[in-house]
Amino acid sequence: MQKSLKVREDARLQTVGKQSTKLGRPIGKLDPVIVEEVLLWVASGGTLRSYCRQEGKPAYTTIYNWMNKNTDESKAFLERFGKSREMGADFIADEILEMVDETPRMIGEDEQRIDPSWVNLTRLRCDLRLRLLAKWHPQKWSDKTNLEHSGGISLTVSTGVPQ
Repeated sequence: MQKSLKVREDARLQTVGKQSTKLGRPIGKLDPVIVEEVLLWVASGGTLRSYCRQEGKPAYTTIYNWMNKNTDESKAFLERFGKSREMGADFIADEILEMVDETPRMIGEDEQRIDPSWVNLTRLRCDLRLRLLAKWHPQKWSDKTNLEHSGGISLTVSTGVPQ
């Protein structure tokens, strides 16, 4: 009886020791194949969430944990991910041009005319993408113009009161 009690105490102490040093699940090592897939996916205009929703792919949080690790490998991944996002924004801009140049859907049997609902849907899709591009990359896609002024302004006020 004494021996089994001592074994249980030793096991409990070891577990407590492990839990006190590292809490939570350990972050796995970067998988170079998955990293390249993610970078290609994002550079092609896809979202990270849509990539992670595929069967057999890592979770969204796992990818961000890889980026937030304090190692040279993860810092390089984070930098490459940022460049992929910029390339993905250009891809989305190209998609907008394709949507605008698409042949419109026609309605009517006798008198063919452009479907107004199709026009509104296309306009909405293009506008939404442009707004997202302006939010994600304002320096490149925003409508804001920066006005810089250099020099000074001198102002002379005459009140008409004699001195």
